[in-house]
Amino acid sequence: MRKHKGGTVTFLLTTALALGACGGGDDPRLTKAEFVEQGSAICGATSARIESASQSAFSEPGKIPALDEISSFAADTVAPTIEEEVERLSELRPPEDDVERIDDILQAGSDGVDTVRQDPTVILNSNDDGFGRYQELSAAYGLENCGGGSDATRNAISGITGGG
Repeated sequence: MRKHKGGTVTFLLTTALALGACGGGDDPRLTKAEFVEQGSAICGATSARIESASQSAFSEPGKIPALDEISSFAADTVAPTIEEEVERLSELRPPEDDVERIDDILQAGSDGVDTVRQDPTVILNSNDDGFGRYQELSAAYGLENCGGGSDATRNAISGITGGG
C-alpha cells in the first residue's frame, strides 16, 4: 500500500507541474470579443508609439532621410516595438477554438520582425513593409492596428509630412 501512495503522489505532482508549465494556469480563456478588444488595444498603443517616434525622428517636411537613418529607425524602433507587441499578444489567452489561428498570427508577426531586421529598408515598401502577412491575418481575425504600419509613419519617413 505504501508503494501505491508514493505513485499517486508522484503522479499528482507530475500532473500539477505539467499543467503549470502550460502557462495561464487558472486564468480563464478570453472570448473572441475580449481577445479582439485587448489585442487591438495592444496593437493600437504600439502603432501610436511607432508613429510618434517616426514623426520625431523624421520631422523636417520635404526632407527625405538618408537610407542609414531609415535603417536605424527600422532596426532600433520598429522591429523591437513590433516584437514587444507580438510578445504581449502571446500573453493573452484566446478562445480554445482560435488558438491555432492566433499562433499563425503571432508567427507572422515574428516573421515580420525577422524580415525587418534582415532588411530594414523594407519598411518603405507600401505594398508590404515586412508586416503585410501579420497585418492581413490579424485584421481578418478582427484585430486593429497590428503591425505598426501606417500611412502617417511611411509619410514621415518619406519626408512627405513632418509631425502631422
